[in-house]
Amino acid sequence: MGDTLQDFILAYCEEVGALVERPAYNLVDVLLPDEIARRLRTDTYLRLAFSEEAAAAHPNALHLTYGHPLLERIEEDVRGRGQAIHWFINDVRLAKSGLFEVIQKEIGLPNARLRLLKNATARPQLHHYVQFNFKVALITDEKQEELVSAIMDLHSGQPAWALEEVRSPLPLEQEYRLRPLPDAPPLWKPDLPLLSVERLTWLQELAGQVVAKKLEPRIRALQRRTARRLELDRARLEAYYDDTSAELERRMARAADEDRRRSLEEKLAFTRAERERKLADVEAKYRLRLVLNLINVAFITQPKLALEAIVENRYTSITHTFVWDPLLRRVDPPLCQACGQPRYRLHLCTNGHLAGDECILHCSACKREFCTLCQDDMGACAVCGKLLCVHSQIRCKVCGQVTCQEHVGQCH
Repeated sequence: MGDTLQDFILAYCEEVGALVERPAYNLVDVLLPDEIARRLRTDTYLRLAFSEEAAAAHPNALHLTYGHPLLERIEEDVRGRGQAIHWFINDVRLAKSGLFEVIQKEIGLPNARLRLLKNATARPQLHHYVQFNFKVALITDEKQEELVSAIMDLHSGQPAWALEEVRSPLPLEQEYRLRPLPDAPPLWKPDLPLLSVERLTWLQELAGQVVAKKLEPRIRALQRRTARRLELDRARLEAYYDDTSAELERRMARAADEDRRRSLEEKLAFTRAERERKLADVEAKYRLRLVLNLINVAFITQPKLALEAIVENRYTSITHTFVWDPLLRRVDPPLCQACGQPRYRLHLCTNGHLAGDECILHCSACKREFCTLCQDDMGACAVCGKLLCVHSQIRCKVCGQVTCQEHVGQCH
């Protein structure tokens, strides 16, 4: 999706009706409406540079960085104008020849096969994403701020990593130009309405976790630097208070007067207490805090194609809806029904669930596969410990324990 700060500014400019041109990389010319320029307390024409290289090459450009007063005023204006905007992706082709064959090729099913549902045809439906734009502050003894976005799939509750990695600008429009289409059903928290406040609140929390994950390399690097500064400050404080305490103890040893000794003891106790307070203060000073403030959200609506197919093996069969994304030109990875993560390789559980490799349990006797949702149907031989499903367990009439066929009677 490009640089988050630049994306944020360009989205704001388009929303307020500004004219935008990009004469060079990381350089943007903006012509603001008069009212917006007055509100931002700036000129109507701005040349904005979003990198040090662009600023050096164009000295008359305004180098817009995090913490710049103009950026602060734009953030205030966004809050005042409302926190949500709705974008539509209309420029997609709602047809795909040989879609079933594409699904067969892209989706791996080690223990099952796909069969096209009779009379099934690909049907268009609307899918929705929510882009959360956060102002992030990393606070230790110093404060670093930046804008970080996370695009979340409203239906699956998963990060839309593939959409974020699109390098060219997304074909976003403010008006929906296609024929009316139904919404795709929610796969995550299906009991909640698609656009309920509760669902969006959950999604915002997940988006915050995605942002924190994106910042992990920065956080680790910052923690290493602050740990070194903390070590130096602790060493300085400990050396100072060690010397002070040692001096007070020497003076106490030489003190002949009882009142003088008592006064020095009080000073030594105060010094030790002050040492602990100062060390606690310096620990708090260098403790890293991550603060997320939601600036705004953008809803992105895109039509996709859904096709129903039968997934079957010798034990069970289910009907599953597969989705083709015409923008990314790929089949969306189905969700593992056990862990909720997208997977292109799935097993068909004997009880009819689709699950990834990590969520599958194998019966050592009959080779049936069960997902972790069905682990109550699995046990282990009391003698050898091998996994056994309910169909292969032999329960001892003497001790009641479960064994495999090989170890019948050895359990007691």
